Amino acid sequence: MTMLINQLTDHVLNTRYEDFSDEVIEAGKKRIIDAISCTIGGANGSGNKALLDLIRSWGGSKEATIIAHGDKVPLPHAAMMNSIMTRSFDFEVTGPEPEGANVGKMVGHVASTTEPACLSIAEYTRATGKEMIAAVILGGDLAARLAVANDFSFDTCFELCGTANAFGATAIAGRLMHLDHAQMVNAFGILLNLMAGSFQGIWDGVHSFKLPGAMSAYHAIFSVQLSQRGFKGIKDPLMSPRGYFAQYCRNPHPENMLIDLGKVFYVKGQHKLHPTCYGNHNAIECTLEILKKHTFNTDDIEAITFDVPPNRIKHFLNQPFGPEDLQPKALFNIPYGIANALVRKEVRIEHYTDEYIHDPKVLALIKKITLVPNLPLGKNQAGRLTVKLKDGRQFSAYREDPLGWLDSPTPLEEIKNKFMRNVEFSKMVSQKNALKALGMFEHLEDVDKVAKIVRLLIVK
Repeated sequence: MTMLINQLTDHVLNTRYEDFSDEVIEAGKKRIIDAISCTIGGANGSGNKALLDLIRSWGGSKEATIIAHGDKVPLPHAAMMNSIMTRSFDFEVTGPEPEGANVGKMVGHVASTTEPACLSIAEYTRATGKEMIAAVILGGDLAARLAVANDFSFDTCFELCGTANAFGATAIAGRLMHLDHAQMVNAFGILLNLMAGSFQGIWDGVHSFKLPGAMSAYHAIFSVQLSQRGFKGIKDPLMSPRGYFAQYCRNPHPENMLIDLGKVFYVKGQHKLHPTCYGNHNAIECTLEILKKHTFNTDDIEAITFDVPPNRIKHFLNQPFGPEDLQPKALFNIPYGIANALVRKEVRIEHYTDEYIHDPKVLALIKKITLVPNLPLGKNQAGRLTVKLKDGRQFSAYREDPLGWLDSPTPLEEIKNKFMRNVEFSKMVSQKNALKALGMFEHLEDVDKVAKIVRLLIVK
């Protein structure tokens, strides 16, 4: 395993676009469309103005574009800002998900870093659409393989967006900036001293939950640019005595990274149809199902229970939510998701903004919601919602897997609709330009310069 970093570097640098099947290419393009739509939708996400103002105050070379806003800033700053925007509503495609022997292992939000970072780097390097597709596929594949090489736990792991995402984004930057093998290994070695991230930001419901993925984009480019200039990093960033597996993993399985390497590309993502954490989606769908079948007012509700696997009780998805909480808390809160859908009879992106989350009707209904540990752990997302009315009537709905899960993949048309929903919500990119950009993403392999798409995705 001492040669692991060399095998992975060869994979990143030497895999050709022609090595990908049509199915792999289409899955990569779907991820790009989904994630970049969320970059647009998250342009003015809660807390983002603070980082945007800071970046503007720094100034610097005009190398790459902050999507929607249109500022031209140094490449690492653009990638960082675009990533934090992408993550702002926890709406972006998750994964890519592992397949084959590693199926079912936790990966998370790789695409919230790799896709927006790749767009920035492709603009900077004047890359073609084919080059962007290949970089996204390979960067996501590497990141997902790194994630499945450790036993995941919210309690003991580093935030994956700050570790796996960083390796994936570095692979993308190194490939598009044409590093040779030694420079690429060295860039990963530099990166090792820059990674980290804590899940506590999700538990606390604060803006900093978005930082691990955003800093991964920044650190990836920083590492590659330092390597290009001869700065030396750790020789074996993965397997050395104080390398990644020794210091970042509680129970490492580095052999998992090599399973079907170059034969199976981890590229398929899980495309959300609602903003918020996927852990909320079955609750939301159960609520919408009940609303389709039954008519009642929220004032008529006596109590609401949501049966969940036992591990969902002492969980960030079941934290108290009140008028003092910030917008990120709502993104990771099952009771808010249920109450919001019941009060508003639908779920829209704006329902997860500062303006909406403290609606007194929603907050009052949250107090009537209780999560109950009644379901087996076999289906970690399973949920059963029961609404009890004051007149004695009772309605119930059950779901096991959220919409968009890999066994029921989201059709391209739904992802295109999501792209336009994000554009409409942001009110920054014109519909005409958005539709033109969407068409170019659909046929990205025919685009001679990705920068042409970027120019369409700014405020007019």
